[in-house]
Amino acid sequence: MINKFIVNACIFLLIALSSFATTVHAGQVNAFIYHRFDETRYPSTNIASDIFRQQLEYLSKNNIAVIGLEEIAKRLNSGLPLPEHAAALSVDDGYLSFYQVALPIIEEFGFPVSLFVNTDAVGQPSYMSWAQLADAEKRGVVIGNHTASHPYMVEMLTDESLEQWRLRIEADVVKAQQALDAHMARPVDLFVYPYGEYSPEIVTLIKNLGFSAAFAQQSGVISESSDLYILPRFPMGGPFATLKGFVSKLNMQPLVVAEGASASPILSGMHNPPELVLNIPDLPSVHAVNCFVQGDNVCSVEVAEDKGDNWYRVTAEKPLSGRRNKYTLTTRSSTGDWLWFSHLWIHADRTIGD
Repeated sequence: MINKFIVNACIFLLIALSSFATTVHAGQVNAFIYHRFDETRYPSTNIASDIFRQQLEYLSKNNIAVIGLEEIAKRLNSGLPLPEHAAALSVDDGYLSFYQVALPIIEEFGFPVSLFVNTDAVGQPSYMSWAQLADAEKRGVVIGNHTASHPYMVEMLTDESLEQWRLRIEADVVKAQQALDAHMARPVDLFVYPYGEYSPEIVTLIKNLGFSAAFAQQSGVISESSDLYILPRFPMGGPFATLKGFVSKLNMQPLVVAEGASASPILSGMHNPPELVLNIPDLPSVHAVNCFVQGDNVCSVEVAEDKGDNWYRVTAEKPLSGRRNKYTLTTRSSTGDWLWFSHLWIHADRTIGD
């Protein structure tokens, strides 16, 4: 009788654990992107150094692990779990203010940081020199590829063929890689898309060039289900560059999308407003989802009954405005935490498919 009781208890426990596993919070990294520090002439990409220090102090005082982007890539590539909750710091473009203002602050806290460099700008006014980049690397900064000329990668030139476009973009990335290989002591295998813009064709190109991971600029939380070549980062510039905004984004958890997250963001040739179809396995109710779109516009989420279980359609009421826009979905988990997913849209002049 005791054995029967033990067996029944074990069966009950296994059933309970299997159902609980769908709601257990998996590993995540909330990555942040910065550009300029104390450069008030450029408010949209700038953060005040005192605010930046407060953000790092918050991470330190609350014992939040800070890991490098290369560690994220390593874990996702090898199938190792991400930390339960970690943050990551990254800086784009290689402005001199990173070296003069931000790096000394980061060193005080001992946090890892990645810097993505568009190599044609190295040594130009307000940009770091090769000597400064080498010094930053010696001080622990991981350097990444941000192209040579910082182009709009998704756009084709007038009268440019698809093959000519591909060769031009590939040559730009390779040129940057060759410069970085010549000046940096450590191998460079991380990539960031200029302006955060990408397309399926560009993702394939970056994969084929051998990069271990690539990062964009759409807001979101990195989870073990994230696409390695469009990893999200929360921008920290302009009105978002506050301690309150940082803490809010840091406390976000991933809204896990099983399928549809890698849909092409290119609007050209697509119906505008675009329709985004997503498979979201653990969404408690379509009525519990908040949908946001930029500009004087609203978006909504509906059940996609024709697609099957857990499929949803996201659409805006009016055409999307601006060069870059996004659909952002938020909802609360069973524990009351906010979950976040964002999908980029790009309205470029001339892109593949025109």
